[in-house]
Amino acid sequence: MSGRDPSPARPSLRSFALAAAAFSAGWSLMMMEILGGRLMAPHFGYSVYQWGAVIGVVMTFMAAGYWTGGQLGDGPKAVPALRAALLAGVAAAALTPWLGKPMLADAAGRFNAVEGSVVGAALILGLPSFALAMVSPICAGLSSLTGAAAAGRIYAVGTLGSIGGTFFASFYAIPQVGVSAGYALAAVLPALACLFIPGGKRVAAAAALAVPLAWAAGHGEGQGFALYRETPHNTIMVQEDAEQIRLHLNVAWATQSRLRKDGGPTGLYYDLFAAVPALGNGTRVLVLGLAGGAAAKEILDVWPGADILGVELDPAVVEVAREKFGLRPEVRVAVEDARRHVERSPEQHDVVIVDLYSTALIPFFTATREFFAAVERRVAPGGVLVMNIASPMDRDALVGPLAATQGAVFPSVYVADAGRGNYLLIATKETRTLEDLSVRLRAAPAGATYAASRILETLAPAELAGHPVLTDDRSDIDQRSLTALYGR
Repeated sequence: MSGRDPSPARPSLRSFALAAAAFSAGWSLMMMEILGGRLMAPHFGYSVYQWGAVIGVVMTFMAAGYWTGGQLGDGPKAVPALRAALLAGVAAAALTPWLGKPMLADAAGRFNAVEGSVVGAALILGLPSFALAMVSPICAGLSSLTGAAAAGRIYAVGTLGSIGGTFFASFYAIPQVGVSAGYALAAVLPALACLFIPGGKRVAAAAALAVPLAWAAGHGEGQGFALYRETPHNTIMVQEDAEQIRLHLNVAWATQSRLRKDGGPTGLYYDLFAAVPALGNGTRVLVLGLAGGAAAKEILDVWPGADILGVELDPAVVEVAREKFGLRPEVRVAVEDARRHVERSPEQHDVVIVDLYSTALIPFFTATREFFAAVERRVAPGGVLVMNIASPMDRDALVGPLAATQGAVFPSVYVADAGRGNYLLIATKETRTLEDLSVRLRAAPAGATYAASRILETLAPAELAGHPVLTDDRSDIDQRSLTALYGR
C-alpha cells in the first residue's frame, strides 16, 4: 500500500489562502529585486556585475529558502513559519528604504565595485529572498492536493506573482511613485495575505504598519535638488545655485551637463566641443547622449548655423533640458536608443559626438566594433567621430581599448586630454595626419579659440597596439569602466 498517511497534526488551509500567500510572496520578492537594482545603482552602477550580483544573491538565498520551507513541509510548524516568512518579507520591504542606502554606501566604501555589489545585494536582498522563497514549498505541503500536483499548482501561482511584481515595479512603481514608495507597495500584498492564514490577523495588523513606514522614506527624496524625478530610465536630479546649473542622472557625483549662468566656460570637457566642427567639413552635428544639451550649446554659440540632432533615450531628460537648461528650439531631438538610431537612420553628419553613459558607466553595446561601424556609416566624407571618455583613475583602462576598437573601423584615431580625468577620442572618416587636424583647429572661429588651443595642447595619435578590440560578443568594458572610475 502506498500514499501519504495523513497526520492529525497536519494543519489545513483553504486553497485561496495558499494561493494568496504564494502569489504575494512571488510578487513582493520580484518587486524588491527590481527595486534593489535601482537602489544599488548609485553605488555600483548598472553593470553586468551589479545585475549578476543581484540575480546570483537572490537565487542563492532562494535556494536556501526553498530547502528550509521544504523541510518544514506540512508539519505543525508550517503555519507559524508561513506567517513569519510573510512578515519577514514585509519587514524587509519596510526597512530597506531606510537602512538600505547607508548599508550600500558602507559596502561601497569597504569593497571594490565588483565585490561590493555582491555584499550590497546580500545586505538588502538576502533576508527577503530567503524568507519569501520559503512560502511556496510550505504552501505546497499544506495543500489538499498531494505530490507533484500540489507543487506544480503552487509554484505556478507563485511564478504568476513574480511576473506581476516584475512588470509592476518596472512599469509603474519606479517611474510613477519612486523607489521608496515602491518598497511600500511591495509590502502590501504579503501583509494582506496574512489575513487569510490562521492566527495571521495580528501579523497582518503589524505588517500593515510597515507600509506607511516605507512610504514615508520617499518624502525625503529630492531634498536639496531644484528638480528630482524618477523615470523608467533614470533618476533625474538637477542642482542649481546662483552661478550654475548641473544635471545628474542616477548618481549625484557624476555630472551629465553643467551650464554657467553667465555663459562662461564650465572648465569641463563640454567646453571643448565648441571646436569640433572645425575638424569636419561642415556643421551637421549628431550628438549621441544629448543630456542637458551642453555640447549643443557650446557648438551653437560659435557656429550659429549648425544643424544639430541630439539623440536621447529618456524623454524626461529632454523635457528637463528644455525647461531647465534652455535647450534651443533649433536643436532637433530624436528620443531613441543611440545604437538603434545609428543603425537605422539614413542621415549623415560632419561630426558625430558620442557621450553615452548609464550611471557613470559606458553601456557596453555603445562601445563595440559593431557600434562604431554603424557610427562610421553616419559620418559624412571628411567627417569625424569625437567620443568623450571618463577615466580619472586609470587612463588606459578605457582609452586604449576604445581607441583600438575605433581603429578597427576608422583609419586614423587621435586622443586629447580634456582635463579632470576626461579624454576625447577623435576618429576620422579618411586617413588624416596630426598636422592636418592641427591646421583645422588653428583655423577655428574666434569663439572656439580656447577650445581649439586646449585640444591642441595634448592632441596625439592614439596607441592602438596591445589593446583589445571590443565586440558585441566579447567585451569587458564593465570591469574596465569600474577600474577607470575607481582604480580597483
